[in-house]
Amino acid sequence: MRNEIAPIQHLMTRLNPRLVVKQVATAVHVDGGGTVLWGLVWLEGQPLTKKDVEAALREAGFDFEHSDLAQAANLCVSLPWEGGVEEGL
Repeated sequence: MRNEIAPIQHLMTRLNPRLVVKQVATAVHVDGGGTVLWGLVWLEGQPLTKKDVEAALREAGFDFEHSDLAQAANLCVSLPWEGGVEEGL
């Protein structure tokens, strides 16, 4: 399987080496359509909470009703939560 996030990681690193790009889910958009890759971009060292990430995904159109964010946690070895992956995500 091709790593679809790798080109974006490469581009963002060239723009600013302190930017971190992580894939967090493969799910659908609220407007329907095919499955898409969902990723986060944040500044290295910036603490993110589960609430921050959920708000960003919601704003981008992540379909929480038909997608399981708990599965997203399994796609990333370490999500950017303060203290590691939160229980129940």
